[in-house]
Amino acid sequence: MALIAKQTLRNKNISFWKILLMIVITVIVMNGTLSLFAQYGPVFGSIAGLISLLICALVCGIIIYKDLAYYNYRIIDDEIFLERVIGRSNHIFFHINLKDVRFIKPYKEVSWDEKNIKKYKFVVNKDKDNWYVIEFFKEKKVYRIILEPDENFLNAMFENIKLGAK
Repeated sequence: MALIAKQTLRNKNISFWKILLMIVITVIVMNGTLSLFAQYGPVFGSIAGLISLLICALVCGIIIYKDLAYYNYRIIDDEIFLERVIGRSNHIFFHINLKDVRFIKPYKEVSWDEKNIKKYKFVVNKDKDNWYVIEFFKEKKVYRIILEPDENFLNAMFENIKLGAK
């Protein structure tokens, strides 16, 4: 099994202090809600406390999941592996056999009218000019993966899939 290409895609725009500030503001808002409802009695305060704890955990989880996660793209032999990394934890979301790939196109050249196609994003930037779409079959379903490959990874995909010119 030979590694042909690898790319790690990290979010460059987020700082530790920004994430910390978002989490602290969320906790303060939830604490304010708890104080407000505690005035109406201990039952309302307890219910508001549980609800605020759940909402705070949900918001903090979303912040961590969206802003601290990064992606690894790999081509090994005849498969493309896409994984999300949070801290030390790697989660492989897709491994795509190259024979199942229908096309690789720039994002702006793809028609998004089809309704029965599942779509997944593995990008960190909002610049759609650098996005590419891989459409493939897996278990009799059609999927589209949106990637943000660099030039080396893109060349390795086209070389290994042999789909022709970009």
